[in-house]
Amino acid sequence: MAEAYYKQHWIDIEPERHEAYDQILAFHPAMEPLIRPLELKPGLSVLDVGSGPGHTTFELARRVGSEGRVTGVDINADFIAKSSARGQSQRLDVEFVHSGFPPLPFPDSAFDRVFCKNVLEYVDSAADTVAEMARVAAPDGIVVATDSDWDMIALDIGEEARELSDRVLAAAKAIAIKEPRIGRKLRGIFLGAGLSDVKVEIMAGADVAGRSLPMLKASFARYARDSGRVGADEVDRWLRMVEAAIIGGRYLFVLPQFVVRGIKS
Repeated sequence: MAEAYYKQHWIDIEPERHEAYDQILAFHPAMEPLIRPLELKPGLSVLDVGSGPGHTTFELARRVGSEGRVTGVDINADFIAKSSARGQSQRLDVEFVHSGFPPLPFPDSAFDRVFCKNVLEYVDSAADTVAEMARVAAPDGIVVATDSDWDMIALDIGEEARELSDRVLAAAKAIAIKEPRIGRKLRGIFLGAGLSDVKVEIMAGADVAGRSLPMLKASFARYARDSGRVGADEVDRWLRMVEAAIIGGRYLFVLPQFVVRGIKS
């Protein structure tokens, strides 16, 4: 593996994970609080850092309209190709750039708004990436990042599954996440990047219906298997317990999202 696992598993994504991410990373109304701090309006230029399959990027484009300009940047070449094709089919004028980061491949003060969703936990340096986000933001521009805090995760699938569930989650987190506490650290990172009027919101909706199951299968289970810290048979048994808890109405999953906004002085 050329890079550390937390980065390489986003560079190399097999087709079945692409299919899962299309579902997991789709934009839906519940995500409105995550983009509201951008204060989007027609005519703005926006950068989506770590744009993935582009679904949220397209929503940003709809909000700034034909007079605006939206750019997505991502480390995965297939995401870029698929997003570009999807944008053309939807007749949305969005540019997608293939690049790792930091640094970001854009000039100083190039965007009115800079957005980053669930990416900073995976980069080599969250502080350097946010500093880059601040650099490419225009004066008085708004920078918004939203990210998880993996040490606050809550998964309840029954007491009999607790020990195995804790081991699976710990194994997944050990190799797949560069900074598991990125959520609580974001405010300090924003301040360290020189951003002003930094505000923090925490979104922590509880999934009791199993909406998070595709993420557990495509991400958590895969990471745990790849870690070698738990056996593949144990991960399969854990997934069966998850599915049984969902069917039995005993499932609870919460992964708090920190939404942090700052202003470029």
